Amino acid sequence: MCTGLSLKNGNHHYFGRNLDLELDYPVDVVITPRNKKLAMRHTDAIDTHYAIYGVGLIQDDYPLYFDACNEKGLGMAGLAFWTSCYYAPVEEGKLNLASFELLQYILGKCETVAEAKEILKNVNITNEGFSAAMAPSPLHWLISDHTSSIVVEQTKEHGLMVYDNPYDVLANEPEFPFHVKNLSFYANVSNQLQNFTETRFAPEFPDFVKLGAGMGTAGLPGGLDSISRFVKIAFGRLNSICPDTEAGNVSQFFRLMESVIQCNGSDQVKKDEYEITQFTTCYNTDENILYYTTYYNESLNAVKLASEDLDSDQLVKYEFIRDFQVNFQN
Repeated sequence: MCTGLSLKNGNHHYFGRNLDLELDYPVDVVITPRNKKLAMRHTDAIDTHYAIYGVGLIQDDYPLYFDACNEKGLGMAGLAFWTSCYYAPVEEGKLNLASFELLQYILGKCETVAEAKEILKNVNITNEGFSAAMAPSPLHWLISDHTSSIVVEQTKEHGLMVYDNPYDVLANEPEFPFHVKNLSFYANVSNQLQNFTETRFAPEFPDFVKLGAGMGTAGLPGGLDSISRFVKIAFGRLNSICPDTEAGNVSQFFRLMESVIQCNGSDQVKKDEYEITQFTTCYNTDENILYYTTYYNESLNAVKLASEDLDSDQLVKYEFIRDFQVNFQN
């Protein structure tokens, strides 16, 4: 299970996600400079493109991203979409892209969500994996820039759909329209201070006793299921308040993501196997900085895109720092 978030505050934009899995993939920070040739299965290779940086794997000198941003501030993350996802055979007249190529193609060519929407009008996501050993992962995608977000889903019933996403968040199944409709069920949840005499329960509530702050959020779901996480992160995102500083924005982003993390032992997927939040990413899309934490290393780690030769034709990799770290003060 995974959760994605786009956070705008003042003139600044941050993008990222939680990756929740029972498996600890050997991911790294991967940078794809502008002149790294990106081969495509059913369309022309991309010889030059915007620089891309994110979290993923390098296989056969090819970057396979879980989430990434480009140098122009466009972010994209793939989240599990097990049941509804449908990848189609190659279709003549379409821009046929394998699921593992979609992120690289969009981030390589687009500066904005608006540009991505134009390309996606003719895209068909094909049903092939990267290799015989790497089957295609069923995904849908959150794409965000400074001004807007969209969700991209391809199902057998509807084909490829692009949904405007004013909530700037995404989780897993079910389809995005369900998540949007479901939010109305929580319309009376509030972040506001509830006074001692007025309630929404009834015009008269004998012996009402306020039990403490936060009573307006009673009923906000706290489960680890996708539906609950979507509501929880949307509530946090839409009510977010923080100082418009780097420390304020980055701290707020990670606090929001912590509200939907998965702790070991809480979400069983198989006998003796439990999903955990393997890592959390936060991209400062203005300064092109990737911050990340891992389950066992909550210290902030960061990689700056500007420190690299962005006109190179070679992939760059920075190994994830996963070891437990503590700053002792005595």
